[in-house]
Amino acid sequence: ALRNANQSSDYRIALEKMLEESDQLIRIFNALLMIARLEAGTERGDHVLFDLAASARDVAELYEPVAEEAGVDLVVETSGEVLVSGSRELMGQALANLIDNALKYGSPQKQGQRARVQVRVQRVGDKVEASVVDQGSGIPAADRERVFGRFVRLEGSRSRPGSGLGLSLVAAVAGLHNGMVKIEDNEPGLRIVVVIPAAAAEANPLD
Repeated sequence: ALRNANQSSDYRIALEKMLEESDQLIRIFNALLMIARLEAGTERGDHVLFDLAASARDVAELYEPVAEEAGVDLVVETSGEVLVSGSRELMGQALANLIDNALKYGSPQKQGQRARVQVRVQRVGDKVEASVVDQGSGIPAADRERVFGRFVRLEGSRSRPGSGLGLSLVAAVAGLHNGMVKIEDNEPGLRIVVVIPAAAAEANPLD
């Protein structure tokens, strides 16, 4: 701005851009700090017994206006109450990251085909699977471990906003809940599944 501004509006534009980039840096810093705390076990949130299916519906509801604007059908499928023991807030953040990614990168490759993002929470034996499914271009098998690294952005996503920390945070949240994250083909698209232990109604929250 000092080199090129010729009028007051130029300074305003430069300041607005600086504020926007500063906000992005703060978000990146906060995400890095959260991941480090989760991996170190110092950030555990309030661990309670809660219904993960209800949490998924709540998170999806928040993203419905975004999905509608993007022309995406955001669908939630749950089978009654699905109890887990852990942090409602952190699991909600993990699901939000997955839904956000699916809305950004999960559009069908065929023109004229309406996009669909499916959120599903179900109990499978003694585990709970929370998945987000899209119809996009997917992730090559060779890159599926690498995308959990910090700041990793694949070629097709570099033209869109993002920091490359979303899946790292999801993996850290899953690890905190003694779980894991799987990336699978949806043919076409991607299916990302967070798998954590299920909890019985009489279970106690984690220590």
